[in-house]
Amino acid sequence: MKPLLLLSLTLVLSGCYLANGSPSQTNFWIKNGKVVPYTDINTCKINANNILGERYIYLLDKFDNDYMVFRNNTQEYQEFSKYTEKQSILINECLYQKGYRFNAPLYWCLAQDGDNTRTCIENMKYRK
Repeated sequence: MKPLLLLSLTLVLSGCYLANGSPSQTNFWIKNGKVVPYTDINTCKINANNILGERYIYLLDKFDNDYMVFRNNTQEYQEFSKYTEKQSILINECLYQKGYRFNAPLYWCLAQDGDNTRTCIENMKYRK
């Protein structure tokens, strides 16, 4: 009876996780047992945007205003994608410098609903 209950509970919980998707990686940036607040993420994002410069801000504005037209401009979209990768790295480094550590559980890293595995590999250096 106990194995059947355990199996049922496991299936229900994993089904909920798969149906709702993985939580954001920001849930796993921890400092003193607390998740990083939006204000710290936003500060790091603003700093990253300033480092990336006016060209990134211009592309971001185009992305925000008319995604479909922007997406059709392959050259600018590829350039924007490279900028967003750099932005992500800069934000992660900023959070690390503020004392946050990336501490995602293994089940999140192995989830197949996104780029979680890649995110965990990239953020390994921010664990300790």
